[in-house]
Amino acid sequence: MIVLQKAATNEDIVFTLKENSTLTNPYYLFEFVSEGNKSYTCISADLATEAQKARFNKFTFIEGVDDRTNGSLILGNTGVYRVNVYEQVSSTNLDVDNASFVEYTMMRLIDAESSNYVAHEIVTEYIDHVI
Repeated sequence: MIVLQKAATNEDIVFTLKENSTLTNPYYLFEFVSEGNKSYTCISADLATEAQKARFNKFTFIEGVDDRTNGSLILGNTGVYRVNVYEQVSSTNLDVDNASFVEYTMMRLIDAESSNYVAHEIVTEYIDHVI
């Protein structure tokens, strides 16, 4: 399951799309469908290197900014979303009916939160033993 954080840049989100893609250099259209069946779409550039693309595709999603042709979108409430991924030749089409389905996965959208880390100091005492 993919995890995205609200109001944040979510980097290095990995999919395995090449094995089901039929286009040579596709643009990937992502559709996030909420539990209430509300659909949100965006296009994000594949940031994987050519060598990496043989194994996986890597994307960045910016949640909280409305620039849907550049990997940014404003999603609804936190919770679980179905993510449908489509391939297409267009870099601007946001209509899933004009794209070809590749695969789907699940995503959890979490609140923007700061992590509370507790640091512990370990005191080590060395004893020299003389023989």
